[in-house]
Amino acid sequence: MGLSRDFWLVWTAAAVSGLGDGLELSAFPLLATHWTRDPVLVSAAAAATEAPWLFLGLLVGGLVDRWDRRKVLLIADSCRALLVAALAAAVACDVGNIWLLLVVLFALGSAQIFFDTSMQAVIPAVAGTGSLVRANSLLHGSATVLVQFAGPAAGAALFAVARWLPAGIDAVSYLLGVALLAGVRGRFRPARTSAPEGTASLRHSVAEGLRWLRDDRVVRVLALATVLLGMGSAAAWGVMVLFARHQWHLGGTGYGLLLTASAVGSVAGSLVAAPLARRLPHRLLLAGSAAGSATAFGLLTVARPAALAAALLAVNGLMVVVWNVVTVSERQARIPDALTGRVTAAYRVLAWGSMPVGGLLGGALASALGLRAALAAGALLLALAALLVAGGRAPLGGGARQEA
Repeated sequence: MGLSRDFWLVWTAAAVSGLGDGLELSAFPLLATHWTRDPVLVSAAAAATEAPWLFLGLLVGGLVDRWDRRKVLLIADSCRALLVAALAAAVACDVGNIWLLLVVLFALGSAQIFFDTSMQAVIPAVAGTGSLVRANSLLHGSATVLVQFAGPAAGAALFAVARWLPAGIDAVSYLLGVALLAGVRGRFRPARTSAPEGTASLRHSVAEGLRWLRDDRVVRVLALATVLLGMGSAAAWGVMVLFARHQWHLGGTGYGLLLTASAVGSVAGSLVAAPLARRLPHRLLLAGSAAGSATAFGLLTVARPAALAAALLAVNGLMVVVWNVVTVSERQARIPDALTGRVTAAYRVLAWGSMPVGGLLGGALASALGLRAALAAGALLLALAALLVAGGRAPLGGGARQEA
């Protein structure tokens, strides 16, 4: 089944906005170090775009389920364009500082929650439940190429030309996304419920999404397994740069090549996820993906040649994308349209919230027992995720989308 014109507009808009996200990955840390050498403030800049998930994620999910999701996408990208345009102007006029950057990054992260949550809810409507795996494979593939490859390289190069230039082009990318999304036809507001739309009702709506996540066996198991994956991956990746230096004797360029290998695996994962999902049971595919990542991290603890480490990280990148594509598609196929924003936000709050915990765990183990202990702990958590999915009893693999 072919994908619709509206899907391709949404996909192109997400890709163009993703290029802007990639520019930010390299240019904004460079801008932070231009304005301060304080490691605490530089670290705060790195965390500022993710922190809003902990404060706003559940609330945004409730709001997205009340509003037209396409309009939310338009407003979110418009806000991001204004924010980075203002930052570009401040940098060009030499009136910016690290505190301005922190405020802009937190606001960008807040807008991205609205964008990402709405995008997850829009995809089933424009792609159809029969094409969800293919649609999500395309979205992950473009995100990998633009956010991990092209964007960061372009952002660093543009920053070297002029410090304001990455933010200026970033603003243009968001405006292009707005123009593309404006061409999507139809209304994307879920059916109204009988509850009043007051503040107390919003709290009730958020609680309703949490209850649905708790009560649905498939999505609950996937959420718990994703928490384990997030913790395990963060535990391993948190010390990977140190492991690369001490185990494989790599400098900054060598570590960059390891990241490139991981990204190559991610691109491969986006290409094979849909064919694999058509041929294999989803439970087997998910358990195998988690087990494959666990094996890769386990072997990294004893891998000596850097080339072998790069190959193992490529395998991990492939497995992670296959996991993401299949779990997102399962979620979108099962969650009632009227609850999509709330359940998706709750799911992602769990996923994102697990990562700092895993990072702290990995750091503590590395400090107490050595770097290999952090990678081994990551492998163990991933293996537990594989067992959790493999042992589930609820059916996986394309449940019909429910109507509220």
